[in-house]
Amino acid sequence: MGVIKRQTIRGSVYSYLGVVVGFFTTALIMPKLMSQEQIGLINVLIAVSALYAQFSTLGFTNVTARLFSYFRDKDKNHNGFVFLSVAVGMIGFTIALISFFILKPYIVESNLEKSPLLVEYIWYLVPLIFFRMFFLILDTYNKMLFDATTGTFLSDLLYKVGTLVLLIAYYFHWINFTQYVFGFVVALSFPAVYLAGLLIYRKQFNLQPRLNFIQPPLRKEMISLALYGIVGGLSSVALLNIDTILINEYYNLSLTGVYAISFFFGSIILIPNRALSKISSTIIADAWKDNDLETIDDIYYKSSINQLFSGLLLFLLLVCNLHNIFKLLPQYSGGEWVIILISLSNLIVVSTGVSVQIIGTSHKYKVQTYSLGLLVVLTVIFYMIFIPLWGMIGAALGSLFSMSLASALRVFYLNWNMKLFPYRFTHIKCVAIGIIVFAFGKIIPVFPNFWFDLIIRSSAISVVFIGLSYLFHISADLNLIVDKFTGIRKIKK
Repeated sequence: MGVIKRQTIRGSVYSYLGVVVGFFTTALIMPKLMSQEQIGLINVLIAVSALYAQFSTLGFTNVTARLFSYFRDKDKNHNGFVFLSVAVGMIGFTIALISFFILKPYIVESNLEKSPLLVEYIWYLVPLIFFRMFFLILDTYNKMLFDATTGTFLSDLLYKVGTLVLLIAYYFHWINFTQYVFGFVVALSFPAVYLAGLLIYRKQFNLQPRLNFIQPPLRKEMISLALYGIVGGLSSVALLNIDTILINEYYNLSLTGVYAISFFFGSIILIPNRALSKISSTIIADAWKDNDLETIDDIYYKSSINQLFSGLLLFLLLVCNLHNIFKLLPQYSGGEWVIILISLSNLIVVSTGVSVQIIGTSHKYKVQTYSLGLLVVLTVIFYMIFIPLWGMIGAALGSLFSMSLASALRVFYLNWNMKLFPYRFTHIKCVAIGIIVFAFGKIIPVFPNFWFDLIIRSSAISVVFIGLSYLFHISADLNLIVDKFTGIRKIKK
């Protein structure tokens, strides 16, 4: 757990700094400078390019996560693995580009009246798809080289700093909206370029092929993993982005913009999970190679309880400060239930720890693909029922149902097939503490001054929740950190 802990902490620092920057850009600056339609455009560009980019990898990121251990040999340039990754990505991008040109007339026609901005900027999807695909392939490869933090730094922090700089320039009228969108595309594309340069500098980016290394059994396994990876990867990305696309489809970019701002707050809970999943998949893949179930079980439990602890704290801070959030953004009122439902669905997801990584790196990876494919179908059905009825709240409700179902299926399968179960009595204690602290947060009176109320309420909730969690030994890592910070450990000795 040492490597996981160090890189998770470092990745979480980058992610949380990214959240701070993202908060200023998404919650404070962007709603003041841009219309809801303009914000909706940015988020639709992100969502559509994410789907296309994931498809363009042709599932090879799944091959990397599962089989790179067999290629790993620095002296032999990892047996031509980089060449394979890039070649597959270019083939996938070509296919995606052809499908984009086929679908473009329909996209233009359906959005010409309700979302004209999307029609105007639709061509920006092409570079976004290419560079985001390239980043997915290189970031997966880089984290298998035991560097999960660089990708997190680039995607969670540097990109958001670039966006903030662009917004500042837009605020001072140094650039117009068209130039802002162009700069945004550059900022979102830059991580792929930087990561390629870093790998070249580290002499880990060699495009020399070594196809003779891939013997028939390995080739068969790679093709199988890639095929299932296409379905699994697309399903995972669709679960995160299809709501944004469908809200624009059923309504317009304006409502999409309101939903995006509200969704941002609910997604804060996932931040520690993102950093953890990147490095843990590498360790778990190696553990599966050695059939080390004891290590996998230990990682599964610790990731679950630590993620529940951090996620529950963030959930409490969000739901107890809803009045402050919409005091800051009165024009986005109506998104309260979106924040509650999205944050609750994400809390359920993080409580399952590294369940996705355990199944995805095991010999039972196909099961996850099947379940994800089925889940996407059910999710689309949920959205098609709920979004026309309740708009963005319906989308959030659909997300809660779909993500909860996916999480429950993963936990059930790991317990049934591999005798792995993340939950203990400690989890019940953690939830009970959360309920107590929620009640405590609600009885704190609302102060008229925004900043005073936010600081007092958030500080009180954090102190009480962390204090009770420490007293009841919710997380061994938490107790170790507190003891070290306060010097209690030295006193005990």
